[in-house]
Amino acid sequence: MNFIEELYYGNIQPNQKMYNKNSQYAKALKEFCICENKLNELLEGKEKKIFIDLVNAHDEITAAGNIENFKLGFRLGVQMICDSLVFNENKIFRDITEE
Repeated sequence: MNFIEELYYGNIQPNQKMYNKNSQYAKALKEFCICENKLNELLEGKEKKIFIDLVNAHDEITAAGNIENFKLGFRLGVQMICDSLVFNENKIFRDITEE
């Protein structure tokens, strides 16, 4: 199967990325989860709701930023492909043939 078929059949899922369990990202994520769990246990009532709202807002900000970064990276990749395919043959091959 080619890339487009793999994407169509759902075999390519860029939103499901893997990461190294020993990476800085994994360590920070683990610490975040530990702190979130501790605060959930300690807080009650109004303060707990504010904390949950904060975490949810952070998740929305992160998701929106991830989507925008993905779109930007995709556009940059397409632009690189376009730039590599659209060229003036006479200008590029002139240097090779003039020797």
